[in-house]
Amino acid sequence: MTQTSRKPIERDSSELHSLYKKWPDVKRYLRSLGCKAADAEDIFQEALVVFARKRTEPDFELTVDPFHYVKNTCKFLWYNQSRKESKHRTSELSDHITAEIDDSWFEKEQQLDLIEKALKKLGEKCQQLLQLFYGKGWSMSDIAKKIGLRNDKVAKAQKYRCLTKAKEEVQKLQGETLITPKA
Repeated sequence: MTQTSRKPIERDSSELHSLYKKWPDVKRYLRSLGCKAADAEDIFQEALVVFARKRTEPDFELTVDPFHYVKNTCKFLWYNQSRKESKHRTSELSDHITAEIDDSWFEKEQQLDLIEKALKKLGEKCQQLLQLFYGKGWSMSDIAKKIGLRNDKVAKAQKYRCLTKAKEEVQKLQGETLITPKA
């Protein structure tokens, strides 16, 4: 059923009263869309203001029931509000994540720099052993043959000693970094 109405809202206050009586239905509808109760009330009031303003315009034709007009206006107002809030939350979240990524990247870069310095302080045999095992993924028996060790068990023991030396060097370098005043 389509009806056309052009009467100003001031002339028919019963129309506003009937719309106010439908508030629980509109509230339930907005809540089903994910709107909070406090926001729903504000949106309903704003939709009524929009409706009242439109009714006073001379070229406005109301082709649906006033309740459906207000209800759809509420829906559009809610979608606009939630879209704006979503964009705001997304930008805040991305700023927060970017800051965390930047901080963690810098810390990892510092750790890698310390490890690299520590590895350079190790002997050439230790550097080669660790590079072959961790860098190239060689087996212990292949590493033993390559660097001239008796067998894979000796290579494994040597790797353990090299790692222990590397860890000690990293700790020394961390201690020096903490003590050294920044420029």
